[in-house]
Amino acid sequence: MTMPGLEAISLLLIEDDARDAELLLVALERAGYALDPMLVASEADLRAALARRPFTLILSDFLLPGFSGEKALHIALEQAPEVPFIFVSGVSGEEHAVDMMRQGATDYVLKQSLKLLPKAVERALLISGERAERRRMASALLASEINTRLAVDAAQLGMWDYEPPTGTLTWDRRCKAMFGLSPQAEIDLELFGRHVHPEDRARMLALVAEATTIESSSGYSAEYRIFTFQGEERWVVTRGQAFFERGRCTRFIGVLQDITERKQADQAMRDMNEELERRVKERTRERDRTWQLSRDLLVVAGTDTVVLALNPAWRDTLGWEERDLLDRQLLEIVHPEDREDTRAMARRLAAGQIESRFENRCRDRRGAYHWIAWTAVPEDGRVYGSGRDITLEKLALYELAHANRALLGQIEEREQVEATLQQMQRLEAVGQLTAGVAHDFNNLLTVILSNAAFLARGVSKGAEPDKLQQYASRIREAGERGAKLTAQLLSFSRRQRLAPQVLDLNATIAGMLDLLRSTLGGSIGVETMLAREPWLALVDPTQVELIILNLAINARDAMEGGGQLWLTTSNQTLAQPPSRPEEPEPGEYVVLSVRDTGSGMPPDVLAKAFEPFFTTKEPGKGSGLGLAQVFGFAKQSGGGVCIQSQAGQGTTVNVYLPRASGEIARPVEAPAEPVVNQRRTVMLVDDDNAVREVTATQLQELGYRVIEVGSGALVLELLSQGVQPDLLLADFAMPGMNGGELARRVRERWPRLPILFISGYADLRRADLEDIDVVQKPFGKADLVTRIERAFLQGGAAG
Repeated sequence: MTMPGLEAISLLLIEDDARDAELLLVALERAGYALDPMLVASEADLRAALARRPFTLILSDFLLPGFSGEKALHIALEQAPEVPFIFVSGVSGEEHAVDMMRQGATDYVLKQSLKLLPKAVERALLISGERAERRRMASALLASEINTRLAVDAAQLGMWDYEPPTGTLTWDRRCKAMFGLSPQAEIDLELFGRHVHPEDRARMLALVAEATTIESSSGYSAEYRIFTFQGEERWVVTRGQAFFERGRCTRFIGVLQDITERKQADQAMRDMNEELERRVKERTRERDRTWQLSRDLLVVAGTDTVVLALNPAWRDTLGWEERDLLDRQLLEIVHPEDREDTRAMARRLAAGQIESRFENRCRDRRGAYHWIAWTAVPEDGRVYGSGRDITLEKLALYELAHANRALLGQIEEREQVEATLQQMQRLEAVGQLTAGVAHDFNNLLTVILSNAAFLARGVSKGAEPDKLQQYASRIREAGERGAKLTAQLLSFSRRQRLAPQVLDLNATIAGMLDLLRSTLGGSIGVETMLAREPWLALVDPTQVELIILNLAINARDAMEGGGQLWLTTSNQTLAQPPSRPEEPEPGEYVVLSVRDTGSGMPPDVLAKAFEPFFTTKEPGKGSGLGLAQVFGFAKQSGGGVCIQSQAGQGTTVNVYLPRASGEIARPVEAPAEPVVNQRRTVMLVDDDNAVREVTATQLQELGYRVIEVGSGALVLELLSQGVQPDLLLADFAMPGMNGGELARRVRERWPRLPILFISGYADLRRADLEDIDVVQKPFGKADLVTRIERAFLQGGAAG
């Protein structure tokens, strides 16, 4: 029968006799043991079994084949030293049994006394259990000691031990380190007390005396300051427990921890809290002062604009006391025209939006309205707002706007005056050209009239065709030279705005040499010294030509008996700031220099040379605008002017033009002479019968049908009668109704009819007709047909 509550015994039975083995097992089972046996008979099997699994009990015979029970005992002690080992053998002898037990056997039972085996097994298992429990407890104690040591090390605790009966005080190395002592230093209670801070020493000794005289389970705890042996002050905390025997303390042990950093942190935290509290109080006082002293309107209100608090500025600005508006809606004092916008602002604030700039008008106590600029922030169902009276700012803005309008009018008037002055200067320059141009025109007319007479005489006499062709070629060449001269005069007199573009100053000078030589006359020589690789300039081409002409005319007037004029170009980089207003700023410039051998200028005249209307010429011979316009154009273009002159030594004017970073625009290649694709009808209007007849002949030769009309009024009459030309080709300068007025009236009634002007000079910008093209007189067939066909295309696109 199995003993209740017992687990099966894992039994290793070393026996070579199967019958004896069976008897052993039966004896143990009858005693109530549950068995899990394994039978081995050789040394190899024994070693294998011990290596394979653990056993609770080993029973072994002493006499075994091949090896002995003594050998089996040694093997068991080697591989399973904790397992009880009992000999069950027929070999008797007390001395032999004692010897085996000395070698490590747990017990020795004779086979003849198997009834004693259960008791021996019980005793062996009990001893084995006690040994296992002791091992477990020892292991637990070791683990506890290790954990305690790790905890002490982790917390950096020092351990102390005091024995009151002997007065012995023991410190570990960490305690000694806290006091600045070496691990080998000796310590006692008196030495310890001397190194406690004087202000804490009495309290600490009283607590120690209390802990060692009154038995208590609550333990001992204290914080105090110490001085290390190096004189440094530290904070420590100690905790301990006293042990008593018969009412007398026999041992007092505990731990010591350095808490200096914690104390410093606590003190820093207290200081920070005190500083924070001080700042909060200061900020609160500042806020209260701001609330009381602010000149802005401060308000706390609900999202429905009901007033909860107002600052005194309301009284100073609007005359309202806080009691007047408290628990009332601000909307009540808002201008009726601004109330809806104010309600919208309140809704945005209720939705959590911040209003950084909102303006409305609020009524003061006397009934007048003030403009208020508001900033408001919502928080926790309330609105905190700040308003500033901007009534004076609004008035100032209104006055500023009025002043700006007046200033714009003055600027516009000034621009008109400047434009008039510039036009006057241009006309003055044209006037200066009159003598030279008249001379050139007389030469051209001489060539034309003489060759016309030769041509007529040759036709009547039947001259050879080659001779007649030569006369006609001379007439055409003289006419082309006259057209070129006229075009130059028109470009100088035409009103134009500055249109800066990239140009080559050398090419501009080269193109003006013929005009300059004819203007200056034969007594003045003109020479050029042009830079080999000049930089490109960013300026208005027409203004550059006008500057060159002005400077040349001034030089001519300064050389009454003739002289020499030099035109020079160069590249210059300036690094020094200007010393006079007309001089250029630092930078890269293309420089035009005009030098003459004239009379020069004394210092007093030189100082005023760039002043408008200042002139040394006799009345009627100059307006004094030439150099002023040169200065104005150079500065407007981003450059400047320098002038050097001495009386009797001539004058040199250097005009600095800003360097351009781009390239010269390539001229558009002239398209091939267009071909008239279909026969169209052109209504030609010109008051000059000869010009109209010549133009009509050219149009007919080009393949157009022509309707000749002599006035603008007749054009309107024919169009009203149903005449439908494909194009209106009108002279611009006509008596009665000029081309500009005719074009406007035609556009009003027949807007799809294309219009083209023919003119020697037409200021279409002033007539507000800049979109209409102009055929410049004199013109050739190619230019005429090109512009006519372009007008047809533009008219078709517009229609």
